[in-house]
Amino acid sequence: MKARIIYLLVPVMIISLAIGVSFIQSEQYYNRVYQHEQPKEERRVPLDNTQFTTHLPVVSVTTNNQRIPGAVILTPARHIQLSEDGLSEITVDVTLFDEKPTTSQALLRVRGNSSRLFEKKSYALSFVDDNSNERALQVFGMEADNNWALHGPALDRTLLRNYLAMNLSGELMPYAPDVRFIELFIDGSYEGVYLMMETVSKGEGRVDIPTPEPNSPMTSYIVEIDRAEKLEFPLNDFLVDTYRVYPSATELTYPTDQQYSEERFKFVNEDYSKLTKQLYQIPYATEKNDYKNWVDDTAFYDYFIINELFRNVDAGYYSTYFYRNLRGKLTPVVWDFNNSLNNYQEVTFDETGFSLVEAPLFEQLLIEERFVEGLIDRYHVLRASKLSDDRLKRLIDDSVDYLGEAVTRNNARWGLYFDLSQYNTDDFLQPIERNPTSYESALSQMEDYLFARSKWLDEHIHVLNQYSHPSRHNFHSIK
Repeated sequence: MKARIIYLLVPVMIISLAIGVSFIQSEQYYNRVYQHEQPKEERRVPLDNTQFTTHLPVVSVTTNNQRIPGAVILTPARHIQLSEDGLSEITVDVTLFDEKPTTSQALLRVRGNSSRLFEKKSYALSFVDDNSNERALQVFGMEADNNWALHGPALDRTLLRNYLAMNLSGELMPYAPDVRFIELFIDGSYEGVYLMMETVSKGEGRVDIPTPEPNSPMTSYIVEIDRAEKLEFPLNDFLVDTYRVYPSATELTYPTDQQYSEERFKFVNEDYSKLTKQLYQIPYATEKNDYKNWVDDTAFYDYFIINELFRNVDAGYYSTYFYRNLRGKLTPVVWDFNNSLNNYQEVTFDETGFSLVEAPLFEQLLIEERFVEGLIDRYHVLRASKLSDDRLKRLIDDSVDYLGEAVTRNNARWGLYFDLSQYNTDDFLQPIERNPTSYESALSQMEDYLFARSKWLDEHIHVLNQYSHPSRHNFHSIK
């Protein structure tokens, strides 16, 4: 079990131009294991028909000739393909090759939203025992659990966006999903470089909230804002009732399954509604700084900063997670940077502007002057340390160097992604000229955008002060 260590560096003096005084803000970070900093040792992996040599962990899936469900079928309406037996997930055999092989049964399906249309699919993987009960496995140095995502970087030709953003977030925030590069085989066929990712779920080393007491309706919880049509446990909370999240909606993601009850669902709906309604009473119906009693303000700062730095335009609207320990505060969790850094499929976003200023909850927190001051101060602290251009450049270079020949193997398997003669609107950026024609050009595009973005934020972060000015919100508060 790996420790989640908090450590403090030298305090940094912050000068607040808005109020003309200075105060001390310490640099607080969490321990994070970066895969590319581990020893790079080649090993031979004994697969069925060959010896495969790599320095990355390998995941081998045997479907026993079953169709993997979850792909999108467009005929003419959009629907999700099932297995031959009409199942939404199939039982497969999985072998994890690291220092020694581990074999288990698992449930497998295609996962994602628009990514379900990609040729290179992403998968949801849940380990089970021979009786189909959940089986927690420690995977490649990550905490033991049964639920995992196999993210196939397809639209992200660099393979790096989720790896970089998740790891950086894991240094800053109470929880961000841990990740490992792997190479994937399905039924003996090489499928390229993937990122094995923890899911945003309850568990030790994940969202570490307590299990509810037996027979008690009160519970800690995890909720997600996402597309309304895909939700299984939709809430009718304050944000939904007031159309604050429209066209998205809010879903309960924990407690579900064994811990779910109608009473607990009702409790979460009421508790989350009460909390979010309180935020939407800022500034007139609250005392100054009341918001600090309801939300983890530093986690909200860091969520805002990392998503704005990477220009992750989905954040706040889709795949947006929050959790609350029953005795704690509402806390955000990052997820899915595949479309970040101007990698959104249908729309180009230049390096200017903010994406989260009108997002649910953030639009209200930014009305609070002290929140904005703290956010700007935190930005300057991080840009002088963990998120400096020098460190970001070094992380990119070291990660590319670590991947090494795995990039060549991946691009040999997925050469279509650099071949514009195979252009289609499912697998490529639009319009066609946005697409790189080599791995090197994909890296250059990403780096150029990232550092243009950081430069723009450095020059304009103070603009956030206008969002807390009374002239902007005189008529917005719910009294």
